[in-house]
Amino acid sequence: MTKERIEELTPEQEKYLPVFREEWLRIGLSTKNVDKDASTHAVKRLYQAGGLDEPLVMHFDSPMQCILAIHVMRSLGEISEANLRDNLGANLGANLWDNLWDNLWDNLWDNLGANLWDNLRDNLWDNFGDNLRANLGANLWANLWDNLWDNLWANLRDNLRANLWDNLGDRDLYVPTYFWGNLDAYWMAWAEFAEKIGVPIDKKEHFHAYIEFSKTSGVSYFYPGFAFVSDRPDFIGKDDLTRLHCETGPALSFRDGYSVHAWHGVNVPGHWIENPQEVDPAEILKSENVEQRAAGAQIIGWPRMAEKLDRKIIEGDPESDVGALVEFTLPGLPDPGRFLMAKCPRNGIICEGVPRVSDIDDQPISTAIAAQAWRDCLPQAEYIHPAIRT
Repeated sequence: MTKERIEELTPEQEKYLPVFREEWLRIGLSTKNVDKDASTHAVKRLYQAGGLDEPLVMHFDSPMQCILAIHVMRSLGEISEANLRDNLGANLGANLWDNLWDNLWDNLWDNLGANLWDNLRDNLWDNFGDNLRANLGANLWANLWDNLWDNLWANLRDNLRANLWDNLGDRDLYVPTYFWGNLDAYWMAWAEFAEKIGVPIDKKEHFHAYIEFSKTSGVSYFYPGFAFVSDRPDFIGKDDLTRLHCETGPALSFRDGYSVHAWHGVNVPGHWIENPQEVDPAEILKSENVEQRAAGAQIIGWPRMAEKLDRKIIEGDPESDVGALVEFTLPGLPDPGRFLMAKCPRNGIICEGVPRVSDIDDQPISTAIAAQAWRDCLPQAEYIHPAIRT
């Protein structure tokens, strides 16, 4: 007999959603030291669920130390070149990861009714970001997928990978991994909740082993007989949109000193943030990544970047207090950016980005006065420039 599909949450399940969400956010964004005993138990359980022999579990302070240790073991002949490339792709991946993923998806689709699925996926999608800091209500899919994805996977993982790549220098040293510990919270959360509301899960030993691993461990590298497990970071900095960001130092750091610098989710060289006054604008312009160039320009300031960019004055005088509306062309971007450049008695030359059309009164911004009005959140018709600015 086929189990009846779940079409809606009970009142008790609705109330538990925000509590559950916060539990997994704490797991994914935790900066506490890994409990080595608990982590070791979870990793061994994961190997057992995958049908593999119990490994020697080694803990390190950061992913950087894990990779260095992997290469030491390779040099000693304990890990072969093939194992280094595969990273258990053929063994643990096939026996655990693929089966877990396929069975989980099949059961979610088969056992969640259309109404509940839409509720978890689409109907509550938009509210997820807004409710992250307030109430989740019935938003599971959006909250636990979208925000946890941005916070714990796309953001942290990609920045970690890019920074490891840059720091190691020799790209032959880079070692990929498919096991991200607490950073896998983004999908373990909604999957676990599905089980909690009654969705049957095949191969529960796989599923529960991976949940325990995510709750107890950091980024990990698994090989036949050996498991290299990183500690969690000791600091995670984010901006208002939850992107990896810090204006004064590393946005992500580990206890051994390994760190990642990021500007609103964009990975940047550390010295751009640590010593922005010493960065040559030409260095930023040489970056092959367009987003990185734009981030660098924001970090050191557009007035300094203006010295190296093609500038077109649309209207006004950039040396006056009213200023000028100017366009700067940043290599790699399809359209030039528009800015208000003006002389401030307190801060010197300012250079602030402005839109082409004001969102205050829907009028085109084609003059410095119009840009000043937008800067002060006023309609152009109501703006009067002060005779003296302080």
